[in-house]
Amino acid sequence: MKRRRSRQRGQVIPILALILVVLAGFAALTIDAGVSYDQSRNDQDVSDSAALAAAYAVAGGSSLTTAYTAAQNVAALDCNGPIASCNVTVNFYTTSNYTGAPACSASSSSASCLTATTGVEYVGTTVSNTAGDYFANLTAASRTHTIQSQAVAQVTTTGGAAGTSPNPTADCEICIFGNATFNSSSDILEAAGGNIDIGGYVLFDSSSDAVETASGSGWGIEVIGGTQYGGDTVAYYGFSSKIESSGILGIDGKVLFDSSSDSIITDTGAKADLNISGAVTNNGSSNTISPSAYGTASTTAFTDPLATIATPTYSGASAPTFSGLTNYGNWSYPTSGCPSSDTISPGIYDSITIDCSSVTLNFNPGLYVIAGGQIDVNSSSDNLVSPSSGVTFYYTCASGGAPASCGTFSSTTDTCSSTSSGAEIVVNGSSSTLDLSAGSGGSDILFFFDRCNSNQDAFYGQTSSIHYVGSGTMYAHSGGIWLDGSSTGIPGPLVVDNVVFDSSSLTLGTASGSINLGSSASSPADNLVK
Repeated sequence: MKRRRSRQRGQVIPILALILVVLAGFAALTIDAGVSYDQSRNDQDVSDSAALAAAYAVAGGSSLTTAYTAAQNVAALDCNGPIASCNVTVNFYTTSNYTGAPACSASSSSASCLTATTGVEYVGTTVSNTAGDYFANLTAASRTHTIQSQAVAQVTTTGGAAGTSPNPTADCEICIFGNATFNSSSDILEAAGGNIDIGGYVLFDSSSDAVETASGSGWGIEVIGGTQYGGDTVAYYGFSSKIESSGILGIDGKVLFDSSSDSIITDTGAKADLNISGAVTNNGSSNTISPSAYGTASTTAFTDPLATIATPTYSGASAPTFSGLTNYGNWSYPTSGCPSSDTISPGIYDSITIDCSSVTLNFNPGLYVIAGGQIDVNSSSDNLVSPSSGVTFYYTCASGGAPASCGTFSSTTDTCSSTSSGAEIVVNGSSSTLDLSAGSGGSDILFFFDRCNSNQDAFYGQTSSIHYVGSGTMYAHSGGIWLDGSSTGIPGPLVVDNVVFDSSSLTLGTASGSINLGSSASSPADNLVK
């Protein structure tokens, strides 16, 4: 007897439908997780970029407000969420313990901490954003969840903070321990690769002169007022002169405007970036301080950034022979006739004199010790050249026929207990070129004046069209630069006691003009003093 088998067709359909629902759920969760991950990675990139932007701003000498704005600008460009743009909090830390509470945590550019915090070493950012749960909630963008990312960047070259001036131990390109004096018109002291720091006063005694850092560089200017001119730290006696800083500008002491159309400007336009601690006297007309509202905080003093660098060394007790260095006494060019070129070797020289025109004097690599006398270029169109490698000129004082220290220097206090006027370089022949590269014994210093050599004509540019080519620092802790001719070339960066402009239309700096400080001091990486 046959039994009829019951038919059960179609039961797989509800099972398949259930499986599809489960798979769709997993797919939705996967898509939501992917969207969230993609958003979080983007936000982490934004956080990293914002922290770096703020750290670079602080390192370049900008105020914390400017640094905060830089971070926010990055976020505005790159950080977007499904509902609104992300929110960025910028945290400023004054110690390396950046995991602790920040000295300033700004989520608004008006935050009071931005103008109160100094000495920032690290910058952190916290980015808060949203990611939409599109499928899990079945209604697009109707439900979101919060994403947070964090980043920290170190301020490796501190240029200062709001209310202070840049510290040259990190990044000065022109350090003047004493005064900058402008006795003629249209002269410029200018830096593009670091701050300008002046320990004494600035005197504008003629017209259209300037102390400035290159536009857009972010480098600052400070004038400490350790010495003053008639009680003033900055004195304007000529018209249309200016101090203009691309970054922070600090003047510790009084300012006197005794003429017209003079100015003090910080290109940032921020109140926190300009400080004048003393009274401002305006006896002239059309004089400008920008911004017109500024701080009155004292400007941080700076120290000799090369106070501990090793002095060039030589050995031996007496002339004429030193260990490794020969004493050549007074050397003059020509030794006979006027050949087109000659070559001299490292050693100890009482003086080096050039009395022939249109000649080339080649310096073999090494250390040249000038014992109390001078390098004297008396003729025109001469070239001083180091063709194969670097040289260092060490300007000392003299004791008989041997070089001697010019005094006693303390690296702790950056001062000399005694000084003497020692060796110098004088260029009083026109159209001469100094084509020299520093580098003797691994040093980046071309002209090293004994720290207590108080010769204020340590570098004396006495005539016109003296062009400097090459690299290397001029270091004269107690000595000065006197520019008495046009277009005078000088090695740089500069670390000197005083600078005097005594002729017109000179530009001493790196941004423009015929006088250059080194071949390419356009960034901190090219700067010896750091």
